[in-house]
This record gives sequence, C-alpha cells and structure tokens, in this order.
Amino acid sequence: MNPETAELLGTAARWVASLATLVVLGACGFRAGIRRTLVTAGSEVVQDADRRAARAGLWAALALLTILGVKLYAQAGSFVEPDEPITRELVTTVIGSTAWGKGWTSQMLAAGLALAGFAVAGAHRAGWLMAFVGATTVALATPLTGHAVAAERAGIWGYPLDVMHVLGSGVWLGSLAVMLIAGFAAVRRLEPASRGLRVAAMVHAFSPMALTGVTMLGLAGVILAGRYLDWSVSALWNSGYGRTLSLKLLLLGGVAGTGAYNWKVLKPVLGTEAGARRIARSSLVELGLGTILLLVTAWLVHLPMPGDE
Repeated sequence: MNPETAELLGTAARWVASLATLVVLGACGFRAGIRRTLVTAGSEVVQDADRRAARAGLWAALALLTILGVKLYAQAGSFVEPDEPITRELVTTVIGSTAWGKGWTSQMLAAGLALAGFAVAGAHRAGWLMAFVGATTVALATPLTGHAVAAERAGIWGYPLDVMHVLGSGVWLGSLAVMLIAGFAAVRRLEPASRGLRVAAMVHAFSPMALTGVTMLGLAGVILAGRYLDWSVSALWNSGYGRTLSLKLLLLGGVAGTGAYNWKVLKPVLGTEAGARRIARSSLVELGLGTILLLVTAWLVHLPMPGDE
C-alpha cells in the first residue's frame, strides 16, 4: 500500500469512526435527557422512540466495529513499503506491540459492549445500562489512538481533554442526530397540534444538553489547539496544520451559529407543526456542517504539527 492510499484510507476510516461514535453517544444522550419528554404522548410513542434510538445506536456501534478493522489495516499499511504485502504477522505485531494497537483493542471491546447493549435495549431496559457503559467506554478509548496520547506537546492533560472533546461532541451533535432519527420520527403518528408540542418539548430538553456539549467541546478544543500550535497564533496561517485547523474552526463557527439560530430564533416560536418543520430543517443543516467538520478533523489528525514538518 502506497503512503497516499494509506493516508486517504486512514482519513476516511477516522471520519466514519467519528460519525459512528457520535451516534453511539447520542443514542444514550437521547435516552437519558430527551426521551422523558415523550411520556405524556403515550406508551406507543415512547416505545417507538426507544426502539429507534436503540437501532440507531446498534447500527452505529456495528459501523464503528467495522471501520476499526479498516483503521487497523490502514495503520499496518503505514509500516510497509508500497510493494510489500500486509501480513498477518504484521497486523498481530501492530495490535500487540504498539500503544496504538492497545488503544485500538480498547476501542473494539468498548464498541462490542455498546453493540451488545443496544441489541437488547429495544426490548429490555437492562440493555440500556450496558449500552451506557459501552458508550462511555468508547469515549474513554477513542483518544488512545490519536494525538492526545501520541503527541508529546499534548502533555498530561491531552488525554482527559480529548475525552472531554469526544463527550462534548456526542452530547451536542450526537444527541441532536438521534433526536431527529428517533424522537422526531416517533411523533409523526400524532396529530399535527400534538406533534408540534412534543417537538417543542424535546427541543427544550435538548437545549441545556447542547449548551453543555458546546462548552465542553469548545473549552477542550481551545486548550488542545493551543498546545498543538505551541500557543502561536501565526501558526494558524503559516503551517498546513494551522490552516486546516483554521478551516475546522470556521466550520465549527458555522455549526455553532446554526445551533444558536435554532436556540434563539426558532426555539421560542415552537409548538406548532410549522415550527416543528422549521427546526427539523435547520437541525439538518447543523448536522450537515458538523459532518463536514468531522471530515476536516479526520484529515487534520494525519498532518504534522507546526515545527514537526
């Protein structure tokens, strides 16, 4: 495998893994903080939302397990020359003899636990406990294969800050995605007036979660970015890493701006069918920008930091 192919494959794998991780965390966030607003809509709506959220988490955990296999293949490919094959012995060495491999193993076990939990969560409440433990472990394991533990300049705070970054993303964008997939979809069976009220209740419950997630994401991101740039503002435009980070920050501003619009402009006028449609469309824009943001982040990880070129 040539280096360019390994880099592209690794970037794609990191992107899909990030998306899957957000949904795994978001399914648990929806269950913990938003689902309760549907209780007054009837047991059928609640059960439907539960099943949809569990299904979203299940497919996301399955996607995460699958893409972790691709990440392993790409990582092994980075150790060989373009004309050399990737052997089973090499893969075994990467898994068992490198810090990256140990982090990868932790992610596989965490994703497997989340998958098992979501598989039974739709029918048994105890499954959600397993899913919560698995999702939390996914968040704890995700930074183990990234800059947070590999880059010396991340320091001792690199790992906890990256965990906070992952959790913040999941609480915000992940919960938003599952609210659309599970919550908004489950209330479609209701009459328009009741549907508008239920959507309004979900959005009101989601707002403090989003604010918490944005705060966690922003605080951790600023500190990590400062460390990776050696606190040099000029590195934002004098290095490839800095320019890509600037693009990420611009996209983050777009995502946050859309979220602020939803919060300040659309949230106060919710309660009607028209309001529900408007918030759904605007939330899709927010998630679309977030998806592009994660792609830029996935590309950023493989770039050398300023001074390491």
